[in-house]
This record gives sequence, structure tokens and C-alpha cells, in this order.
Amino acid sequence: MEILSCKNVAFKYNESTGYALSDCTFSVKKGEKVMLCGASGSGKSTLLRLLKREVSPRGELSGKIDLIGKAATELSDRESAEKIGFVMQDPDSQTVCDKVSSELAFGLESFGVPSKEIQSRVGEMAAFFGIEPLYDRDISTLSGGQKQLVSLCSIMVTDPDILLLDEPTAQLDPVAAKELLSILDRLNKEMGVTVIIAEHDPEELFDSCDKILYLSNGKTAFFDIPAKAAKYFAQNDLEGFLPETAKVFAGLCSDLPLNVRQGRAQLENLVTEDTTQTDESTAESTEPYALECKNIWQRYEKDSPDILKGCDLAVRKGECYGLLGSNGGGKSTLLRVICGLCKPYMGAVSLFGKKQKAYKNGSLFREMLAFLPQEPVTMFVKESVREDLLQSADENAVKKIAERMEIEPLLDRHPWDLSGGEIQKCAFAKILLADPKIIVLDECTKGMDSFAKKALGGVLASLKAEGRTILLVTHDLEFAAENCERCGLLFDGKIAAEDNAVRFFSRNRFYTTAAARLTRGFFSGAVTSAAARERLLTLKRGKNE
Repeated sequence: MEILSCKNVAFKYNESTGYALSDCTFSVKKGEKVMLCGASGSGKSTLLRLLKREVSPRGELSGKIDLIGKAATELSDRESAEKIGFVMQDPDSQTVCDKVSSELAFGLESFGVPSKEIQSRVGEMAAFFGIEPLYDRDISTLSGGQKQLVSLCSIMVTDPDILLLDEPTAQLDPVAAKELLSILDRLNKEMGVTVIIAEHDPEELFDSCDKILYLSNGKTAFFDIPAKAAKYFAQNDLEGFLPETAKVFAGLCSDLPLNVRQGRAQLENLVTEDTTQTDESTAESTEPYALECKNIWQRYEKDSPDILKGCDLAVRKGECYGLLGSNGGGKSTLLRVICGLCKPYMGAVSLFGKKQKAYKNGSLFREMLAFLPQEPVTMFVKESVREDLLQSADENAVKKIAERMEIEPLLDRHPWDLSGGEIQKCAFAKILLADPKIIVLDECTKGMDSFAKKALGGVLASLKAEGRTILLVTHDLEFAAENCERCGLLFDGKIAAEDNAVRFFSRNRFYTTAAARLTRGFFSGAVTSAAARERLLTLKRGKNE
């Protein structure tokens, strides 16, 4: 039985010349789990919002959308609000109450549900999600993963039939992301909830779905089971939408493994012993330190616990350093200290040997450093991206940076109308106009598809070649493995582990890449899908010879 269908759906935003969706056709059966994928700007978020009346964008809509056996326009306000849940990328934009307890009860109170039933339903769902310890907490004190769980729980207490999620793991650390996806799997299998989830990272989701919906330029380009989707992506130069394990085997076998377990079973048949050992050591850079943090202690209130506890960090000139760690572990706090946005009560920050406090009246950002925050849209205040960039440079400079970041088609768009990946690229362009020597990035790949990440990696490589220093905080372990010379794990307020990227991910068992988990015991030092694939090709060539 179909619970959702779209037929020839097209949509154009007000004042836009092009269509965000142009021919979107598909149908979903009750209880199915569907992964929605596509390049940034392909229409994923627009499609999800059109399915949820309360957040539906304004513009010109054609075609037919049916939900829960009715035309979308025939649903009552209560049916739309109660039976179709929507989880946004940023939980802060979705919460309406200060306390977790109030947030969980808010939806049911709005529907006029009796208080005894509210207490029963909230208690049951909080137990299912395992968030009873958070019940009396202020939402502002929760980590990103905890906030996302609370948002999801507050929606599920209304017992929706359809659950729509727009990149819900984008701001979560790898452990929290897996926990959230595991709960979604339980909701789908144990409660029969129909789940439609837009996601740029297919690794933990791809093979657990019933169908994969791929949008290209606003059109339904593919809609079928994961195994067929993997073949389609591999055959059409779209490997960026494959799980990392499948990327390793693309073109080498007909049935691509979709998870690490399946991939290791394939390797058992191909590899008898590791004949391609590599030296994981790399020559230490002799460049001077561009950034040094020594014995940093920081808390936000006098009586609150310390967030940073004697944290030391040193990044050399021309290096890209990846800072990893769990949500709420202090990564963003450390970046704010480095940028002078908050002052530690002990310790010091130096930039090329000069104390941070020596930079007066905003000279730190004018002369030395640029910072890309977690919410890049807050950097834009004008009606178009072009107007905003022109505040920082002239037309010629804006044109050059737009070409470099591949944002020419976005220059005349309103910043708030852009997708998460698009606004990230525009914000990166804006900070580069300041010609910084040190670039500090907080979750710079959030909302980006694999192709945009690859392009960003190319930009980072060119910046390093120019002698610029990059410190990036990321939850994207694959991106860090591919683009960082060194990585550090922030735990308990300090750098608990630090090494070159290959050794760092090779030695970790859980906080590591899919390729490292796949090849452990077969190949040494293969921590990216590209490296694992090359080692496999080398082995096969050796056998053929």
C-alpha cells in the first residue's frame, strides 16, 4: 500500500529563474525506509519540505503529491502536523522550549491530549530513546547528538506515520551518528514508521534501506533497491554516492559489497596474506609553528566544569591539521579560544611566535586569521551572496574567488535560500577574500556531497601549497584521512592522541575510517577507499603476472 507518492512534481522558488524540482516521480510503500541522495542543490531539501506543509517553501508548484491516502492539499492541519514528522539538520532551529521535559510534551499539549496520556506517552518514548537522564536538563546544556535525539523523540511522541529527515547526522560525531541511525532503524522495523532520510554520507545507511532515491537537477534519476543503486552509481561515474566499502571494489566485481562485513568476506577470497606492507612513517616537517596553544584551561562560567583542561596544540606552517572528537568535547571551544572569541583563564595562544593578545582592535582577523563557524549562514547579511562578498573585496577579486570555489551560479541567490553545502562553499569564499595566513574551519564539510568535498579538498591542497596553515574540526573521518597531514583526538579537555593521519586511523579501532576497518589484517596503512583500492589492484596485478 502506497503511503506517499509524487507524480511529475515541479517547483520553482519565488523570484527564481530556474526550477528546484522539475520532474520528480516516485512512490513509497507503507513501512519502507528510503535514502534520498543527490548533489548539493539537487532538490533534496526542497522535496522534503514540500512533503511537510508547515515548512513548505513559497513558490510555484505543479504535479501531484499524495500523503497517507490523500492529496497533500486535502490533509487537515492536524493530520499534517501529527502524522508527518520532520527532523531538520540543525536541532537548535527546531526546539521551542528550554527544558527537555517541556519539549517532549509540547506537541501533545498543542493537540490537546490529556495530561495523563501525555505523561504516559512521553515516558514510554523517552525510555525507548534512552534519554531519561536528560529529562530534567536544559536543552542548551546538551550536546549536538543529545539535542538531535530530543528533537526526534519530541516528534515520535505524536505517533507519525511518515518521518522525514534532512541530513540529521550532519552535525554529529561518528558515534552519535551511528546511535541515531540505529534508533531510526528500530523505529522503522519495530514500529513500522515510514522513513525518508536525505543523507550525504551513505556509509552507515545505504544497505539498511529498502530503496535509494537519487535526484539529479531536480529530477528522479534513479529509484530502486540498494544493490541496483550501487551498480547504477558505479556504471555512471557517480561513485561519490557509494559507501566507502563499495568504492574500493567498484569495477573489480559485479556484486559490490555495501558494508564492511560484506567487504571483508570479499577480501577473504582475494587476499591470502599481506604482501604489500607499507611504511606508515612520514618525514616530520621542519616548518616553524604557525599556531601554538599551551596549557589552555577554559570554562564558560565560574562554577561550571572545565571544558578545556591544560590543552596543548601545535600546527606547523603549510599543514592541514584535523581536530576530531565527540559532540560537546570542547573542539569548538578550542577554536573560539584560538580566534580570540573567548578568553581562557589559564594558558596562551601564539601565532607565528606572536602572542594572540598582542593583536589589538580586530587586527587578528585583518592580518592573520580567518574563521569559518559551524553556522556559516550567520556570516551573510545582504540580499545576495554577491553583495555580501563585495563588502570584502572588489568585483575582480570576487570573480576570481567565485571561480575558485565554483559558486558562480550562486552569486545572485539569497544566502538563506541555499542548501547546506552551497552556503558552506560561499562562506569559505568569503573568508578567503581576507587573504588569511591561518584558516580555522569548524565543520567545513557539513551538508556537502562527496563531489563538493572532493573539490574542497583540492582547494585545501592549493592553500597548503601557498604556505597557508589550516586547522579544521570535523566529524567526517574520511575527509580528514584524505586531506590532513596530522590528526588529533580531543578527549577530556586535552589532545589525548595525535599522529600522522595514516598511523592515527590505522591504530584506532572505532574512531577510524571504513577503509581502515575493511582492510585491517589484510593491508597495512590503507585508511582511505582510494588507498585500499590501489592496494587491491596492485595485488591483483601481481597475481596476474
